[in-house]
Amino acid sequence: MRPPTSPGATPPGSTPPGSTPPGSTPPGSTPPGAAPPGSTLLARAALALYPPSWRARYGDEVRVLLDDSGGGLSAVASVAWRAVPAWICPPRHLHDRPARMRSSLATALMAWSMLTGLGLVFAQLTQLQDFTAPGHPEVRWAYAVFDVSLALSALVAGFGGLPLWLLMLRRAWRERRPRDMVYLLLPLVAPAMYLAALIVTIKLLGRANGVGPWWFLVVVLAGFAAAAAAAAGPGLALRRLQPRGPALRLAAAAAGVAAAVMAVAAVAIVVAVIGLCLWEHHFAGYHHGTIPGVYLALVVAATTVTTVSAARGTRAALAES
Repeated sequence: MRPPTSPGATPPGSTPPGSTPPGSTPPGSTPPGAAPPGSTLLARAALALYPPSWRARYGDEVRVLLDDSGGGLSAVASVAWRAVPAWICPPRHLHDRPARMRSSLATALMAWSMLTGLGLVFAQLTQLQDFTAPGHPEVRWAYAVFDVSLALSALVAGFGGLPLWLLMLRRAWRERRPRDMVYLLLPLVAPAMYLAALIVTIKLLGRANGVGPWWFLVVVLAGFAAAAAAAAGPGLALRRLQPRGPALRLAAAAAGVAAAVMAVAAVAIVVAVIGLCLWEHHFAGYHHGTIPGVYLALVVAATTVTTVSAARGTRAALAES
């Protein structure tokens, strides 16, 4: 016989008022396996535009705001647009100075590598093709400025960053961190593998005037992939090892100088390409402004990211010293 139930009590086997039945999802919570609030593809893409330190501090709050607003296109676009000042004028409380230098070095190294790749493509399609625009010495001057600036920027970046690279390499070896060793060796391994593959490709597919246009595109894309890998390795090692001290300050200051010199090379590229579009018509690539325009837009974007990131790191290095 069932015992009597007192008034207001919950009968056996039933769910108390306001509670959640077993196996069900509480109101307002995310069902198991479902995407969390604000985790739509557009929201994740918008947040990915922000610096890592900003995402770590404010990412969850922004996801909640996007979820409350419905995550519409206008809200996501507004969040994405505000990533620009977060990079240019980052909140100071999100970084100590060594962290600012490490973050700026990683970003500047990647952008500098892409800008260098764009510069090498420029050299291949202009100087090595002997396009000089007779009667217009500005193009030849631009070639000379580009060559000197590119070489000087590489030297400054290499010698300025070498002590920091050796410092991290010794630490990774001493602490037996094989993943960081791989990251730090990527600047040597990735270009070597690319050059080896390039030599084999030219020997197998090369003709009297070089490889065909499609293979040239493959070679260029592979070169950018190798440059990205070579730059990403030290950036990941910086994040994991978190070095400090004089070697970090030297690398940050050298990055600022290298970026400034590379900006001069970028200006030379702009002058030469515009001059060739105006005065040189022997190459089909300069008949129309679309391809050169896209190329110059990439050069300007890479130059902007390089100089802004390097300048932030240099300011932190000067303030630290």
